Amino acid sequence: MTSIILPLLLSLSWAQSVPVTERITVPWAVTDWEPYYILEGANAKSGRVDRLRRLLEEHMKNYQFTDMSADMPKTMDLWKLGKNICSGSALITPEREKLAYFSALSFQVPHEYVLVTANGKLAESLPPEVSLKDIMKNKKWTGVFVKDRSYGAEIDALMKQISPKDQHLILKRNVTESYMPLLKMLQKKRFDYLIEYEAVVRAYNEKIFPDKPLMTRIVKESFPSAVFYLACTKNPWGQDVVRQADQVLQKVALSGEYQRAVESWLAPDLQKKNRKLLDEFYQKRAQGPWMTAPW
Repeated sequence: MTSIILPLLLSLSWAQSVPVTERITVPWAVTDWEPYYILEGANAKSGRVDRLRRLLEEHMKNYQFTDMSADMPKTMDLWKLGKNICSGSALITPEREKLAYFSALSFQVPHEYVLVTANGKLAESLPPEVSLKDIMKNKKWTGVFVKDRSYGAEIDALMKQISPKDQHLILKRNVTESYMPLLKMLQKKRFDYLIEYEAVVRAYNEKIFPDKPLMTRIVKESFPSAVFYLACTKNPWGQDVVRQADQVLQKVALSGEYQRAVESWLAPDLQKKNRKLLDEFYQKRAQGPWMTAPW
């Protein structure tokens, strides 16, 4: 009996003396922004960014991802304070590069913004494709935009031209940590228009059915595609997370699981139309490091 108990005690003693590696916490910004983040309902946690996060979690066993409610303006505020947080849906801008490290996470095709309105008179006065620059000059219509959100270089340049004299153009700072309240305000006709991704408006209209859907017009200042980045605080912690994530993304870029996540919630006709662009992105993502963190 002693011959059995003694080895057992020794093995237990050894097990207790082995240090347990603590998992590194990764605060992950989430916001109500379907189809990228889905917070509730039958499809909860199955948004495009939700799925990509899960894939990272599966391969980054030493990291513990935790939800933190934050849209991009709040995320930027936390970066400025040096607080640890990552976003999975960031566009690169010069200002953001001063605050965060980036790694190519996903691909948006088409990178198409639409002008959204509930104002029938405005919608009737517009062609199927509109110039945002021209619309913004018309003081008859009130437009709302989100400060510190990037809409792409061309539209961002238009945002920077907004001055206090432009009382018909509102740069909204506090959006209650999500862009959905603005669509709800638009639906109630608190203002005339805003711009958003077509996929987001489609998801919103499906959610409010059978209410009258918001109307859209394609914005000319859109682009065929854009890279969405994982972006983490520009400090040693963020550098470590981005480095590890970039290695994972390079490894899984040609896998079906990754590509299904990137293309989730993308209409079949758009998948087919943009197949070449998507495949080129996957090949580039697989070839080597694609990040701003020093290696």
